[in-house]
Amino acid sequence: MRDRSKGVGNTYCRVIVDDHLALSVFSEWKDDPSVRRVALSNPYADLAKYESDDGTYMWSELGGAQRIPCPVAAEDHPELNQLFVRVMIYNENVKDATAAKELLLAYGTSVAASPECTGRA
Repeated sequence: MRDRSKGVGNTYCRVIVDDHLALSVFSEWKDDPSVRRVALSNPYADLAKYESDDGTYMWSELGGAQRIPCPVAAEDHPELNQLFVRVMIYNENVKDATAAKELLLAYGTSVAASPECTGRA
């Protein structure tokens, strides 16, 4: 695994298995609250096959995108005030929308609960 984290909203982590990229996870600040736009920004996979009832996340068999609350860190990003997490699965042979959704939501919950987002150390 190669981690290039620089703080909430600037994270990028890749998981490499047998010299092949298997999974990437990101957190990134955007100025647009559109989860659809973020989900569709990945040129390698349609992450917008399914959408949550509340419109805060979208996913497919190969990952997803979620807008998450991060009020403390958002104060440092007035021009980019929406925090998103993205999960991208690169193994075309493992297509599981339920597993991708669970991974996305677990990652989003973890980032939203981080001290950087909540202010709790």
